[in-house]
Amino acid sequence: MGGCKNMTLESVYKKGRELLSEAGIPDSDFDSLYLLEHFFGADRTALILHGEREADEGICERFFSAVEERKTGKPLQYIVGKWNFMGYDFLVGEGVLIPRDDTEIVVETAIGYLKNIKNPKVIDLCSGSGAIAVSIAKMFPDSEVTALEYSDTAVGYLEKNIKLNGAENVRVFRGDVTRCSESFEDESFDLVISNPPYIQSDEIDTLQVELQFEPRMALDGGDDGLYFYRIITEKWAAKVKKGGMLAYEVGEEQFEPVAGMVEAQGFCDVKYSLDLQGFKRTVSGVRTEE
Repeated sequence: MGGCKNMTLESVYKKGRELLSEAGIPDSDFDSLYLLEHFFGADRTALILHGEREADEGICERFFSAVEERKTGKPLQYIVGKWNFMGYDFLVGEGVLIPRDDTEIVVETAIGYLKNIKNPKVIDLCSGSGAIAVSIAKMFPDSEVTALEYSDTAVGYLEKNIKLNGAENVRVFRGDVTRCSESFEDESFDLVISNPPYIQSDEIDTLQVELQFEPRMALDGGDDGLYFYRIITEKWAAKVKKGGMLAYEVGEEQFEPVAGMVEAQGFCDVKYSLDLQGFKRTVSGVRTEE
């Protein structure tokens, strides 16, 4: 795109921040620094110590090309092609949901439960990139994890992320969560976990521009946002072993209705965990021993 000749790392960073800020991109400082580290391998410390170093012109061009993409609202994660979740890298791109910090909370819930179980069997419903399934598999090498996903594009990323992280104890099951529960025997799993689509259909088009790039099928939870919770709780509750756990990530103000569904299916000790904003971000319950 030109204009890169004789630029320093500091001037590249500042120009990127300026262009993103002028385009109305929130956190332009973070984004410019992240892109600088991605393309030049220079983090904030390196910028402070070596900011006057001349920037490679070819890499500079790629940096500003990425800035132009970001100015359109395209998520930073899709531009760089990967994102970190629970300390592991996951490949992402258009057609698969981006792993988010909020989802780490439901994984932490799973960790607390699984740490006392030998050779746990887990199924991650609506697995997407495999962030939940792979993270659990890596933390519990003796586990058997099934990652269930319907989207062909997402399955492609899921398979790549299993290989990337060496999560050999994850198997992929391609299927529709609303239709394929009968493919699994009752009381098969110590943990059924899911971050299903939970945004109300009529709200999706009003969301921030970054979310418009993500696959609608990974966001759309029906008229009230609760469609998949109803289906999963009804069809998959029996797949949880007695004494096993069902755990969900939920949206804001969804804890009460989802907790009610879980309790109605014979789960007790129904709990939540708060996200950083103080919202109840998870629902988890234990299947009664009766």
